[in-house]
Amino acid sequence: MVGWGTRRNRHIQHDVRYALALLISVSLITVCAACGSPSSTTANGNAAQSNAAACKAPDFAGPFANEFQSAYEQSKTDLAKRILADCRITDAELNEILDVQNDCLAPYGLVATKGQLARLRDSALTDDEMNQKNTECAEKTDLWNVEALHDEIQGNPGNLDTEAFQKAAYQCLKQRDLLPKPLSEQEYLAMEVSSTDSETRIEEKTRKWNEFYSMYMEYNEDGSRNPDYNADKAQQFWACQQDPLHQ
Repeated sequence: MVGWGTRRNRHIQHDVRYALALLISVSLITVCAACGSPSSTTANGNAAQSNAAACKAPDFAGPFANEFQSAYEQSKTDLAKRILADCRITDAELNEILDVQNDCLAPYGLVATKGQLARLRDSALTDDEMNQKNTECAEKTDLWNVEALHDEIQGNPGNLDTEAFQKAAYQCLKQRDLLPKPLSEQEYLAMEVSSTDSETRIEEKTRKWNEFYSMYMEYNEDGSRNPDYNADKAQQFWACQQDPLHQ
């Protein structure tokens, strides 16, 4: 099974890794426990979002003010604007926009869960056509605008810059013996997707990342169960990826 980080180089890194993961793994319905349907909001996420109490569009405030303003301005739907208007995105709101995405996908026999696209029934659509339909629906529903920002807040409540967050994730993995093989900090950072990477480079990095951390993927790309999957370590691995400073 393909995994991808929840952190982003602002909006760009998540969107690229999210879209590429769908391209590689469209046939799967189940994702890893830590990456499945939206998790309960963490205490740290609540603390970060509590700062949004006095925030209201267009006067965005707080550590993610710029991100909320950008996502709000880019969104086309009333639903997305309503969700983003108060500088917070609850799990219920994320599920709400996922429901709208699935209403759009239903005629094509497709279903989207968090970070995953799958067939509900036999379909004549190719993988590329499935991803195209998913992209078209996401553009209509603003799903990726909302989901990307939701993930960033959950995983990085203090809104650390990309490199600082990645270094914190590396230390979290290293201290908990979650690196499958010895890896220097520089080697770890070199595998991370950057907004300046070409599409070919992004695909290369993502595949290398998935191969290196394959023991934390419950399913293989063909949908079969991964015999090397380590459920206990996988939970801690994804926790380090999502919120490395609070493990």
